[in-house]
Parts: sequence; structure tokens; C-alpha cells
Amino acid sequence: MTTFGFRGEALASISYVSASVHVVSKRADDICAYRADFCAGTLSSEPRACAGTNGTSITAQDLFFNTSQRKRALRSASEEYNRSLDVVTKYALHYGPLGVSFSCKRAEHASMDLQTLADARTTIPDMIRTIYGSHLARDLLHLSTFSDAKLGFKAEGWFSNANWSSRRITFICFINHRLVECPSLKRALESVYAQVLLKGQYPWIYVALEIEPNRIDVNVHPTKQEVHFLDEEDIIELITARVQDILADQSSCRVYSTRNVPLGQVVSENQVQVLRSRGHDPRHLVRVDNSDQRLDGMVQIPSTISRTPSSDKILQNECKLTSVRELRQECLASHHVRLTNILQNHSFVGIVDLQKGLSLIQHNTQLYLVQHGLLIEDFGYQLALRQFGSLATVRLDPAPSLSELIGLGYDREPADQQKAALGLSRKQVIERVARKVRSHAEMLRDYFGLCIDLQNNTVCEIPTLLPQHGSFGLSLERLPSLFFRLGPQVDWDNEKGCFYTMCRELALAHVPPSWGTCTNDSRPDMDEKEAWIVQHVWFAQMHGSRGRCVVTSSLPEDVITQVASLPDLCKYINPLCDTDSKSRPRI
Repeated sequence: MTTFGFRGEALASISYVSASVHVVSKRADDICAYRADFCAGTLSSEPRACAGTNGTSITAQDLFFNTSQRKRALRSASEEYNRSLDVVTKYALHYGPLGVSFSCKRAEHASMDLQTLADARTTIPDMIRTIYGSHLARDLLHLSTFSDAKLGFKAEGWFSNANWSSRRITFICFINHRLVECPSLKRALESVYAQVLLKGQYPWIYVALEIEPNRIDVNVHPTKQEVHFLDEEDIIELITARVQDILADQSSCRVYSTRNVPLGQVVSENQVQVLRSRGHDPRHLVRVDNSDQRLDGMVQIPSTISRTPSSDKILQNECKLTSVRELRQECLASHHVRLTNILQNHSFVGIVDLQKGLSLIQHNTQLYLVQHGLLIEDFGYQLALRQFGSLATVRLDPAPSLSELIGLGYDREPADQQKAALGLSRKQVIERVARKVRSHAEMLRDYFGLCIDLQNNTVCEIPTLLPQHGSFGLSLERLPSLFFRLGPQVDWDNEKGCFYTMCRELALAHVPPSWGTCTNDSRPDMDEKEAWIVQHVWFAQMHGSRGRCVVTSSLPEDVITQVASLPDLCKYINPLCDTDSKSRPRI
């Protein structure tokens, strides 16, 4: 990563495909130089003393003499030389300020096509003036050195202003002092210049990046020309934002030659100044009003639903139980930073499928498909832990029978074979579960807000995880399954296991009832109400300013999946727009 590859490997490869390779090398403390000759990878003779200056000189002749297929793949000598000259020119530009001089000429010519003299006082503008001419050097803007410790990079660059025009783009990118290709950065900067340059004009760009070696992947292309690195989108975003700001400040006006055409403020007899407004990068346009243009924007809210005023953050209460503190700490320690940031700062787009639990959200310029059923269940578990011992309750009137609820939950269990394997009848299972729940009635009331009338064997109050929304957070359809699962699914013998499983069961009981069902019954009113609750209750509470939902590692990796990106869409739309104005399609 820091030596441009494996030192010596490229030289050995060249010696195997060259008729002759001569190496002359001299160290500063040696009295003479030494020469070694190779043919087809074999040392022709032992190294011998010779005259030479400090440094190493390598000469390779008759390349690919023993690999005819590779030799036939070469283009004409003139074209191969021009490609070589282009590479050497770019390295001369980058290494000139480091004190390295370059020269390049054809073997049969006496004049130099490239010759740079560099020392400690040489600067990048000096090298640009020497190599590309004074006209380009006059129209350059400087991207001053800036860095980001979190992303582990440092960047500097020079680029042309709006007065420079070229028929082809020149993009020179060095990463860790090595010439590479970075198509994503090139496309991003092209889109920035599309706002300030006329059609058919292209910029000149030079960017030098220094990135921590362990964050770069060079094994993308066999030639190692193209690279990828960690946080590529974030780094490119920072660079393009700075370039756009510099261009907007320096290119707020353009000067054109004109013939009696009143285009703007007259500067001289044959020149006019045209002011330009500050543009915006179309790749980064983000919808700022998240209440408009939703998928359900034309759907009227049911009359049975009343809007609940926005609530403050759901605070975490004090709890002295060690097991609860450990569960809270484990939840925070296992959160996914990037996905949590997306969820806490999203804009809701719409419901995709209630039964499959799929919704669309937007974060910055990306569109994500989320499994809201899994998110709501995990968020409910976090809320149960956060409000442990102080959960708000909702009174049931009339109070249902505990045994009847357990019986309904037993009937809803789909695994009939597993229930038969227990060797117990339906009545016996109901009695055992009810006995277990009644024996822990005091604990369920104090810690979880689940009140049971032992005399009448009824359920009086049940907890709600969203105190500001009351019964909107509850799923009454899942109550029978909740009370039935209190028997086999709760670890009553271990304190920490009991609190963990109870919070999980409460969270599952708050998930919207459509998720996970396979019914095809038409219920437009219920679906409309449920969709409103998913959007205005659950997703509204997941924001960082309110419920602060955390995406934990217990969720699958595809719980939030990116399905579209505005920068990528612009990448494909731009070629369509690059047509004649008469035949330009409407996008």
C-alpha cells in the first residue's frame, strides 16, 4: 500500500518478457557503480563494477519478444508512446513539488517531449504552467488542504474555473502518491461543473488524496489502476461540496464577447458581464418538507383517528435492578451506527405492504426499504426496558376473563402437532398457564403494569409502551397470544431471563396485527387505520428527537435496504439529456 506494490516483483516480471534488461546502481557511500544484465529473466553474468552516478538506472529493450500474443496486443508505437508520455506527465505534475524531475523523449528523437526541473521551491501551479501552459495556470482555483480524522483522509487539489473550456475532461487523481482512477469521484465533480460550464465544455481537475492504507482496496482491477476505499461516498461528498462552494464564489459571473447584444451589464465596448445565480447540485437535492408528496398524500385520514400532539422524548427511568441495567447496556452496545442514524433522521415515504411489514423511508438522497414489523418489535423491546417499572396502563372495560384470553391464544397457535406432543389437553394447558400467571401477578403489576384481578380471574389493565399515544400503540388482536405465551415463552426461573422475555413478549404484542398474517380478507377501513398508526405513531416515535430508536445487531442485515440513490439516478439520466435540444427527451 505504501510502496506501490511488492517491491521487485514488477522488475522481475519485466526481465522475463524482455530480450535484455540492464540495471546500473550506485549508493552514495560506494566508490563505484555496479551493473547486472538479464535476458528472459536469467542473469547473463555476475554483477560487475562500472562507472555511474548515485541512483539506479534500468533499461529494458525488445519488450515481449518471447510472448507473441502480448506483443500483438500492443498498439502502434506512436500510440503506445503517447500513453506512456501521458502517465509520465501526470507523475511529473504530482512529484514536482516533492523535488523529483522527469524527462521523456522518443528513442529516435533528440528533443525532449517532456522535461521538468524541480526543487524544494517548486509548486503545483509552477508544474502546471510548465507542462500545460500559462493559460490553464491563470484559470486555476485551489482546493486547500483539509482533512477528516474520523474518515481518515486528507485532500488537496487544483481545478479550472468557469472561464476555462476544453473539449474533453482532464481528471488526474493521486491516492497516497499513486496515479489511480476513481470513477465515482470523477462523475461527482463532472455533475458540479455541469452547472457552470456550457454544453460541450469540460474542466481540468487535479486531486491528491492521502488515505489510511488499511482503508483502501487496490484489488479491484488486475492493473491496480482503479481503487475503492471505505466511506467512499462520505469522502466524495465532502470534496464535491468544497469544490462547489469555491466554484460558486469564483464563478458568480461570466464575461463574453458580444456584438451589440444587451445580455447584461456592459463592461467595455465589446464585452458584457452576465451574472449567474448560485446553483445547486442536482444530485443532492433533498425534499425538505416531509409532509408533502407522500404515497398516501391523497388518502384522507379516517374520522375515527385523531391526531396526537407531538410528544417529548421518552425518558429512561431510574432502575436499581442489576439485570435491567445489564439489558439496557447490552442494547446500547450492540447498536448499528449507520442504520441507527438513517432511522433517527428519516423522512417517511409510504407503506409498501402491511402484511409483509414493508415501508419506504428517505434519508438524504437515498431511498430505503425497511421491514417495519421487525423494527417496531425491536423498538418496543427498547421502550419496555426504558420504562421498566413505570409503564403507563390502559384499563379494559369490561375486563375480559384470563382463562378465555389464554384459550383464544391457544387456538391461534398454528403448531397443532407440537401442542399434541405435550400430552396435555386444551383445558390442562389453559389451567397451567393461568396458574403460572396468577402466581406472578404482583410482579407483573409492579414491573410491567399488567393488572390481574385474582378474585374474578380477569385482566383489568394492560401496559402501553407509548404513553403519549394511549391505545394507538396497542394491538388488541394480539392480546390472546400474549397471555398464552406468558406460560411457555417466559423464563420464570431466572431474573434476567424473565425480564428479557417479558419485554420481548410485550413488544410483540404492540406490533400492528396485519404483520405476519396470511389472510386475504378485504378490510380497507382497518388497513387505513393501521397504516396511519405505523406512520404517525411508530415511525414518528423512532426519530432521534422523540423515541430515539436504535437498530441493534439482533435484527437481520436487510432490515433496512437501500433501493435507490439520487446521485446514481442522475448518473443514468445525464446521458439521456446529452442530446440536441430539438430531440431532447423530457425527463
